[in-house]
Amino acid sequence: MAQETAQEASAASQRTKLDITVMIAIMALALSAVSFYRGYIYTKQQLDVTVTEVSYNTNQGALYMTVAFSNGGNRDAALLRIEPALWGRRDTPNLRWVPIVGRVHSDIPPTDPKVPTIIKAGGVEVVALAAKLASADVEEPVALSQGSAFLGIRVATMNSDGNLYLVEHPVARLTFDKEGHILGAEAAIHKSLSGFDNLAGAPPGDTLQANEKTPFVWADKQY
Repeated sequence: MAQETAQEASAASQRTKLDITVMIAIMALALSAVSFYRGYIYTKQQLDVTVTEVSYNTNQGALYMTVAFSNGGNRDAALLRIEPALWGRRDTPNLRWVPIVGRVHSDIPPTDPKVPTIIKAGGVEVVALAAKLASADVEEPVALSQGSAFLGIRVATMNSDGNLYLVEHPVARLTFDKEGHILGAEAAIHKSLSGFDNLAGAPPGDTLQANEKTPFVWADKQY
């Protein structure tokens, strides 16, 4: 009788071990299936664009911006072009975002790192912009009539499906004194933008209150 009880206990123990082994195998198979689905079938395209800093050395005509790109998807993204822009006309009847393409110095690249570049899935890339902007190009009649001028960014991207996007948005508002000279600057954006969107944002920018997404913005008074 005791021998049968021992055999039954041993058989029960073996069944328990087998059940645990089977359960572990099923869990491993399920995890492998989920990983395969997320890696090869499921696609998440997400690219957030956050302006972190805008600095305009008015008297030297040097404009600097810092923009962070966060890829929250599971596919790589391509940053094709990024450039600062000024809201104005420049030989056109309608107001638009005019790219600022002048170089601050021959040793300072327009973008750092160089663009085009790839932003890896799950990664973050910070791009520094530098451009030459004479105060005379800012203090044009249309700006003076409105009492301010607007700086913005133009960002061209491509997702892993080959779709192209262009985002334009104000990032800073330059204010003027009574003599029409640049007095200072304030933020015109308080949120992250979707890099996979076609956005033609015009001044004055978004209406959100200052928060953790508001960039540091600075401009010195023109003398």
